[in-house]
Amino acid sequence: MEKYTNRAAIILYINMLIGLTHGLHELEVINFVPDSYYFIIPVSFLLTFAIWNALLVFDKKK
Repeated sequence: MEKYTNRAAIILYINMLIGLTHGLHELEVINFVPDSYYFIIPVSFLLTFAIWNALLVFDKKK
C-alpha cells in the first residue's frame, strides 16, 4: 500500500486531476475557472510534472 501513498504517487494524482481539469475545460465540458486566470492550470500541470519527475529521481537514488 505504501507505493500508492508515497510523495511521488500523491503528486502524480494531483497532476492527473489538473490534466483532467484542463482537458475537460478545453472540450468545454466544464468552465469553473475564469479565462483570465486559466493560465494557472497549464503552469501548475507542468510544475507538478517537474516535481513528480524530481521525486522519482530522488527516490531512485535512495
